[in-house]
Amino acid sequence: MPLSMLLFATCIISLLINLNRKLQGIKARHNSTKTTTIAYADDITIIIRHPDEIDDIREILQDYMKATGAHLNENKFLALVLEA
Repeated sequence: MPLSMLLFATCIISLLINLNRKLQGIKARHNSTKTTTIAYADDITIIIRHPDEIDDIREILQDYMKATGAHLNENKFLALVLEA
């Protein structure tokens, strides 16, 4: 197995942990664990409850990019607003 895949997985976990700590996320059931991110390979879906959390996401992503040298493709960013 190429080493780059293992390094990427190690680095992305720190990003997911930081997002989980900072964001409110959603709960499927009353007593369930909150969900803030869904990650598959190099695709990440970030779930927020309030637009104010966008600034937190930007800060976390900037810190991640500085620490890892990763670059995010902003042309692939998508926001979807769901209203109850």
